[in-house]
Amino acid sequence: MGEAATDEQPSVVPVPHPSPLALHWARLASLASLVAALVCVFWGLRQLDGPTARYLRTITTPEGGGTLTIPWMAFVSHAGNWIGDGRQLLIVSAILLAVGWMWPASRGLAIGLQTLWAHGLATVLVHTVKHLIGRPRPKFSASGDWSIAPSLTSGFDSFPSGHTTATFALAVVLSRRFPMLAALFLGIAAFVALSRVLRGSHFPSDVFGGWVLGTVSGMIAVAPWKDWRQSVESALYHAAIGTVWVFALVWALAYPVESGPESALLIGGGALLVAIGLWSRIRGWWANRTASASRAEQGAIMAMAIGLSLMSTAPLVMAAAGLLCVALWLREDRMSAAAEDSRGIAVLRECELMGAVLASGAILLAGRGILPLF
Repeated sequence: MGEAATDEQPSVVPVPHPSPLALHWARLASLASLVAALVCVFWGLRQLDGPTARYLRTITTPEGGGTLTIPWMAFVSHAGNWIGDGRQLLIVSAILLAVGWMWPASRGLAIGLQTLWAHGLATVLVHTVKHLIGRPRPKFSASGDWSIAPSLTSGFDSFPSGHTTATFALAVVLSRRFPMLAALFLGIAAFVALSRVLRGSHFPSDVFGGWVLGTVSGMIAVAPWKDWRQSVESALYHAAIGTVWVFALVWALAYPVESGPESALLIGGGALLVAIGLWSRIRGWWANRTASASRAEQGAIMAMAIGLSLMSTAPLVMAAAGLLCVALWLREDRMSAAAEDSRGIAVLRECELMGAVLASGAILLAGRGILPLF
């Protein structure tokens, strides 16, 4: 009787846990892959610096300080410059502090202080790097050539973009505190970054540097200071995800796809991977499983990322996306955001993911080479 009962019980296979040494090496390999992905993005954007500056000169009037002749570009230039100005960012902090002072339960006081801390840290970091590198702005160097020569001269402080750094620092703090509006805050920061390029104040690689530094500043400000190393590491992962994605789209918009069987094979294989990833995610949600519950479901996101990079047919984009996926896979599920603690936020994130994938696919298929940079 006892033996029969014992036989009916399912056997439990213990799951081996990695040793601390294995986890340490996995973390180092993950960080190395992450840095390599960021280097690929920076290197790729460097190839676009000169062509972008030269194109903007052809559509900018010389009088009145320079005005873009394309209306939507002129609007983005002026609006983004106004939004990213330090005074507007300080007004946001002041509003949060005032709300927190009048309604303590709103957490406005703590959030306002965090935005001030993020803004201050971003300012120190960006001005230190600016003057150590001393890169000339586009109006002084339309070729986008890189030269490192420490300088305090005005106009030789292009890298990184100060407006982009400060705006992303505040956007990261606000997105962590108000996760339902994270896409809005980060979208506004990206809008400011675009405006700095269109305005002719910075090269594309400059706003990339501002994006990374701003994310680091925001993540440090929103977490306890004693955890600053972990905050920097987490910030680099989040910045890499955004910059690799935007870089892939910009590269596709700038370079037309080459005709031939190899390109057709890459596009077809990439589209298949994207479809498989989308189907896997939809099945996971249909079965009421949490989207980030398993490595298999995280693998669906990576399949879509690799698929989209293949559809770009660009080796540099494929390298950046592949290295980022390796970094995230080695890091496993430590990338799960603490803010995603409710079903509503998880559903919103999933909708944002699906929208981003579908929009990216449309751009890669129908928008290739529409930017007249070459």
